[in-house]
Amino acid sequence: MTYFKRIDDYRTYSNAKSDFHFDYNANSGGGQAFLGGSFYDAGGAPHKLKELEGKYAHISFAYRDKDGVTHTVDLGTDPETSYPISPRAVGNSQMKLGLSGKIRPSLVVPALLMLPATCGVNMAESLDVSPLTQNNYWLRSMWLECSERNGYVVLTPKDYVFSGCSSKKGSSNNKVIGETKFFLLDFNQRANDIIWAAAHSAFLPLSIGKPLEQISAVLTSNAPFNYEKCAQYTAEIMRSLSQEQPELYSGYSDPLLAIIKILQETEAKTVKLLNDIDTPRNWIFFGAPGTGKSHELNRIAEESFSEENISRVTFYPDYTYSQFVGCFKPITEKTVDENGETVSHITYRYVLGPFLKTYVEARKHPDQNYLLIVEEINRANPAAVFGDIFQLLDRRDDGCSEYSIATPEEMSNQLKEVFKDESTEADKLAIPSNMYIWATMNSADQGVFPMDTAFKRRWDFRYMGIDEGEKKIVKVKNGDVEEKKHLDEINIPCGKHVINWNGFRKAINNFMMSDNLKVNEDKLLGPFFVSPSALNEKRFADIFKDKVILYLYEDACKTKHQKMFRSELKTYAQICDAFNKVDAGIFADGFDTSDIYVTDEDDDQIIDDDDNQSEAVE
Repeated sequence: MTYFKRIDDYRTYSNAKSDFHFDYNANSGGGQAFLGGSFYDAGGAPHKLKELEGKYAHISFAYRDKDGVTHTVDLGTDPETSYPISPRAVGNSQMKLGLSGKIRPSLVVPALLMLPATCGVNMAESLDVSPLTQNNYWLRSMWLECSERNGYVVLTPKDYVFSGCSSKKGSSNNKVIGETKFFLLDFNQRANDIIWAAAHSAFLPLSIGKPLEQISAVLTSNAPFNYEKCAQYTAEIMRSLSQEQPELYSGYSDPLLAIIKILQETEAKTVKLLNDIDTPRNWIFFGAPGTGKSHELNRIAEESFSEENISRVTFYPDYTYSQFVGCFKPITEKTVDENGETVSHITYRYVLGPFLKTYVEARKHPDQNYLLIVEEINRANPAAVFGDIFQLLDRRDDGCSEYSIATPEEMSNQLKEVFKDESTEADKLAIPSNMYIWATMNSADQGVFPMDTAFKRRWDFRYMGIDEGEKKIVKVKNGDVEEKKHLDEINIPCGKHVINWNGFRKAINNFMMSDNLKVNEDKLLGPFFVSPSALNEKRFADIFKDKVILYLYEDACKTKHQKMFRSELKTYAQICDAFNKVDAGIFADGFDTSDIYVTDEDDDQIIDDDDNQSEAVE
């Protein structure tokens, strides 16, 4: 891995319409920097370099993050990094940057990007080692964009070309020894990797992680750029790395490569590899409410995927394709001006949605598995939200999409910015084998959208039976004591009785399935319909009224109140008041209480309650 690519010619701007560029005088030792070519303004109008005479220039570093959002860092925050523009010679139309008393751009850029320090032009200290090491390479040229802001000329490089492998040192006649080679820097990838590494700095020694975080803060516009501080941070990182990891890092080469290797080796200990997972790639968990669909999905996900590789989204009735996949949105770009103040600008960018974000990560890291979880998939219109992505859900035996789809121009352009690897195609989409999509679905909810057969055919389904989770061990609180119990063993004091929740739930289900009510299976109550944390004397009665009775009254038995509840209970309020007095006695004749109560005097209490129910309800 390296952030430099060998090229044959440093003049990357050749034959471009706008060939405006920065170029060091090869014979100056880095003391003169020329501006050449022509440039165009935002409206496409051409301009001559003569128009820049007498102004001061700032270099602005611009890069795109992994979501395609552009960030800029003003490197001209100090007088030493603000350069006067003047003619190369009297009457000359070409311009130069005045570097006398200034910090050279060839030092400023490496300081921001955590690169080893550079040397002057053709002044490499050694030709016997890699040129991309401390004091053995230099900034050769930059292809520039030109704009004006706050009275300054802003030079924003589109690329950075460095040189090495030649030197005048050791030459008796001051002639250059060696053959100069040119290297193009992948500055976008480097900036993003610095930010990623800083986000994982907890896995690094403090002497490395702390200065790394400081450089990342400058790149993310959370701190202004200061050359001396950034150069110091880089020096601290290089020194600490060489001391902490001498077998890995020499102290002269690129420190970021060593940091990435350390973090990847640490991360590899927790990453689940492809062959560890033997589950469907498109998988929907469905069942009645409270059967533990999300719980079971999350359990399998945590066992199969690294936590950072799991993304989650919840569908709702107004959720759309543009939110799920991606769309143009107004974006706030933050920059730090010459006064050190953060300035916000509004622009429009194509922003990736949860689907494309997971897709991008899966494409970038083919040796890792990624999971996108869709909660409540049918609370939105699935066919509309997935749109043409629906076609990608057909998978081959190896897990990849059977077919691909063409990407719209805006999406394609964004993916090209995100994928710097030319082998990754951005003009079409096909789900890779290491991307999984799992979802939960409850067909009993009011307001859900139906799924057509073609959509369902592309998924594997996991049915959660109505009693499947009743034997699971859960945590319950008994006063201040927390203990673990099987769900079907949890008994709760409620009024004059002690009630077994699982028996109560089953009795309600059996009553709803009876010939008198004939409620569908997907309307029944699962064992987790009431959270285990509420199965205690303090909370159960209120939860039962607010959740169970309300669900039965407004949903499951909405048109069968008189068959579900005692005939004299006309309203929800009356049912709740009655529950406070007779608990299970709120239900109509035929409701079986034999598996509900667990007190020693069950029979007498139940008979007494039955005899007095009408009076209590009144």
